Amino acid sequence: MAVSRKGLLEPATAKPLTVRAYQAIKNQIITNQLKPGDPISPDRLVRQLKLSKTPVREAMLQLAQEGFIEILPRMGTFVAHLDLRRIQEMYEVRMLVESYAAKLAADLVPDIAIKSVLSNLLRLNAEGDRINVKALSEAGHDLHCLIVENCGNRVLAQSILSLRDHFAHFRSLSLQIPEKVISSHAEHIRIAEALCARDGKLAEKLVQAHFDHAARSLVDSLLKPSAESRTRLIVSE
Repeated sequence: MAVSRKGLLEPATAKPLTVRAYQAIKNQIITNQLKPGDPISPDRLVRQLKLSKTPVREAMLQLAQEGFIEILPRMGTFVAHLDLRRIQEMYEVRMLVESYAAKLAADLVPDIAIKSVLSNLLRLNAEGDRINVKALSEAGHDLHCLIVENCGNRVLAQSILSLRDHFAHFRSLSLQIPEKVISSHAEHIRIAEALCARDGKLAEKLVQAHFDHAARSLVDSLLKPSAESRTRLIVSE
């Protein structure tokens, strides 16, 4: 599979029109334009994307395999509900693999690259009334990309990238929780500083704590007793 800088996965053997439909539908889900539980109309997508039914259908089957949508016989097609257990398990896996990637990257990441990322993190304002939450989130995303790109282990990097699309979705949801983004920003700065200092053990520890905090924050927000959260969250056994 080819991986774009934004983390969207493209099936390597897919037809171009199917890839186009796949990317477009997934992007709507990841950016929360299509929310968990929303119905998906294949006919609407055909009109919207100006494609025939075949690539749209093939794209939807691929997305169903990846857990982004649910195709229910005689009921229709829907954006997959958020599964609390699956979210927790994804965070556990990424915490383990990316913390180790950070430990490796501390010895490998070029000085100019990590200093640039740290400088960008430090220049962003995370206090007061004019906080650009999206910019904070994107700067943190750049740090995570830098760790993956410089861990020196392709199998490890691919295991992280295989989860990237789901975490892009979680990041979109987290933009609705400004305090979580602000807290993560402070953690990103400390991680970048550890990488600058070539302290792999500290970077590993900080990344573990970062994903633990991020998981608890997202889960807590989803468990709030609102009508919206009740319609989009399930707990699998």
